Amino acid sequence: LGTVSIAITRRPAADEPHRIGSLVLNPGGPGGSGVHLAWGYASLFPAALLDRFDLVGFDPRGVSRSTPVDCGDLERSFRVVERDCVARSGDLLPYVGTQNAARDMEQLRKALGDAQLTYLGFSYGTALGAVYANLFPASVRALVLDGSVDPAAGEYNVDGTVVGSYGSPFYGVQDFGGTVDVFLQLCDATRSCSAGPRAGDLLDDLYDDVEDAGTDYFDEWDATVTANQVDGIVTSAMYNTDLWAPLAVGLADAAEGDASTLAALGSFLEAGYPREEHSTDNLTEANLAIYCADFAGRRGAFAVEWCRGWPETAEPIPPITAVDVATPIVVIGTDGDPATPGFLAPRMAVALGDAVSVRWEGAGHTAFLNSACVDSIVVSYLVDLTVPKNRTRCGFTDDVNTTVARAARVFAVNRDHFLLRLTDVFVAEGSPAGEAACLAAGMIADGTDSQLVYARLGVQQPEYLDLRRRLERGCATG
Repeated sequence: LGTVSIAITRRPAADEPHRIGSLVLNPGGPGGSGVHLAWGYASLFPAALLDRFDLVGFDPRGVSRSTPVDCGDLERSFRVVERDCVARSGDLLPYVGTQNAARDMEQLRKALGDAQLTYLGFSYGTALGAVYANLFPASVRALVLDGSVDPAAGEYNVDGTVVGSYGSPFYGVQDFGGTVDVFLQLCDATRSCSAGPRAGDLLDDLYDDVEDAGTDYFDEWDATVTANQVDGIVTSAMYNTDLWAPLAVGLADAAEGDASTLAALGSFLEAGYPREEHSTDNLTEANLAIYCADFAGRRGAFAVEWCRGWPETAEPIPPITAVDVATPIVVIGTDGDPATPGFLAPRMAVALGDAVSVRWEGAGHTAFLNSACVDSIVVSYLVDLTVPKNRTRCGFTDDVNTTVARAARVFAVNRDHFLLRLTDVFVAEGSPAGEAACLAAGMIADGTDSQLVYARLGVQQPEYLDLRRRLERGCATG
């Protein structure tokens, strides 16, 4: 038998005298890096969690800094990629499934010296957490599962076919169309949305135009957008409402014959947001490998097509069954979640038995850090083991209740959030740090929401460029 290496990082609790223990994180994917989550995004966590817990991220086997799955060059036909995955990582592939990741997490708990596990998992991380609870119920202190996958993922029909697989669109579980409907409804309800008040018409016209054009659209602007790219841009933007304002600007510009904003947004999304240089990320390969380790050889699964040449899995993902844990598990769903719709959360809670569900009436993928109501529930639960009432609901926005006010909040650019990001953008474009900070501050003060979007995406739009030149002159002389 061979061995695998598991990459682990720990961000120490800020308040050591009142430290509770470790909070183990998994970002989902499957194939996402917990190491990156612990350092890349955890600074956004509520202070109570940063104070009381060591934040621990690990890369599951096959992922990133752990012993990684290697499939070679991904820019080839799928069958060639599949062949190279088996050739390069064949000995590892049968053993990167969810059950083995859960066992690794139990060994991690022991190594950390924690009597029981405190865990926060997102998306696919809810499957990992649920499987862990099934395998090691006595080791559970507190589990938060945010963005629950289908708990039927490991179940089989009487004929041996798979009932479902995570949140696979092939089983009608995902609901990107429903999230797009929320986007269009809110866009049409506020002047803050650049594509309103007929966002649906603009989106339909865009699809019609790219289909009529065949492959290229608006190429006279040196911005080529294909039908598949438009679909990918819209789909990706549904994951986070922070992307809705840029998408709306892109739709409005496209209606005027300028696809440059859409093209820039597509490039931004395709890059997966800025990553550190020399990133070891292998999300695509790990995603495929973990999926196939859980489902390869199972009739009726998406894996029948994608995992046809895969080694037979050592242990498929098991059905989620009822558990008996010290403190009920908290399962969170978002009504407008395109990838893991909110209705899956109560299903997962019922499957686990000793669990409660919380629903956020918002949109985007997962709820934590997007709702003060949800954040408060998570903090109270993880810190004090206060279990929320089953089927608790949190409003879309915490302090406004009308559709118009909610829409205005969603589509308004968060200028405080943009300040640091624009500074980084201008530095990356070659401006000295001081001048970049001055330029970003001026843009925040004087720019329209659309101009801020252009700046963030690097769109060379004339009115934005005029404003930037004026601000650059002021920053240079100031």
